[in-house]
Amino acid sequence: MSQPHTTKSGAVIGDRVVVRYLLGEATPADWRGNPDAAQSDVTGILLDDTDPLRLERDGEVVSIPATAITSVKLLSATPVRNKEIRTLEGVAARFWPGVETAWIAGWFVRAGHGFTRRANSAIPLDMSAHPDATTLARITQWYAERELPPLLALPERLLKAATVGGTEDIEVQMLTSAMAPLTERLTEYRSDTVHLADHPDTDWLTAYTGHRAGDDTDLDHTDAVRQVVTAGDGPPVFATIRDAESSAAVAIGRGVVTESPDGRRWLGLSALWTDPERRRTGLSSQVLAELVAWGAEHGADHAYLQVETTNRLAGAWYRRLGFGLHHSYRYVTLDTPSAAAPQEP
Repeated sequence: MSQPHTTKSGAVIGDRVVVRYLLGEATPADWRGNPDAAQSDVTGILLDDTDPLRLERDGEVVSIPATAITSVKLLSATPVRNKEIRTLEGVAARFWPGVETAWIAGWFVRAGHGFTRRANSAIPLDMSAHPDATTLARITQWYAERELPPLLALPERLLKAATVGGTEDIEVQMLTSAMAPLTERLTEYRSDTVHLADHPDTDWLTAYTGHRAGDDTDLDHTDAVRQVVTAGDGPPVFATIRDAESSAAVAIGRGVVTESPDGRRWLGLSALWTDPERRRTGLSSQVLAELVAWGAEHGADHAYLQVETTNRLAGAWYRRLGFGLHHSYRYVTLDTPSAAAPQEP
């Protein structure tokens, strides 16, 4: 069983972490060599989050008893600057912008008929963005005019949720990978059963709206979802695997290639879903393999996706494929009377 400190941090096997612990006979010695130290810490790659917790540090495996651990902090896979966070969040915002956007004092605000949090939240993309009362009031009013709650998406390194106030919601991890190793790992899963299309058909939309809205396939809702998933900077591609007998979609995905200001071309991956009865059969890997191959053909050199921190199974699978944490962000709803909050990241 995963240790509580590890689960709370959001770390999964393969992540880079800092573990702080009480010094004792069964723990690693203090790396500073301080004979009076009561605690120490170690930074490394998480190998095992049971008891004892094990990390790899500079080629050495370090074990720490669970009873000695006081905290585990999740780190980005490699050092990341705040500028890089803004750049990637800007790419992601153009990848999933909703159907209406605006700028308010450095905040990028977007609305998408209430479908998904990403398409209906404000994010502080510009360095001038601050959570002052006047700006937050303007954001609140913008969403009120669209009968939506004032939802903020706050990258942890740029703006702490605690500094804004409101009701904190789910935390989401932004994972990234270079395309070359990702393509190599997924080559064996390429399959001609995956159909790629420029537009989502009815089956694709039914699968996506059904699993996100409790099988709600109302026509107006489906049309709204179509508008959201076809919006974005760069033409999207929609992947589908169909059941051989019923022709129903049993696995889907979406990809878009977007260029960032620094010249990188990012493959954004989203809507990765497999019928629960068909999971662990390789369908997700096949969809991902074809989307990654498509991205490579369209010049992408890096890929990214988003996963809720609490979805540890998916997070661990993405790590095994070679994705690593870039940064995390958290949704916060400002404290005002509002309509029902959008669901899903």
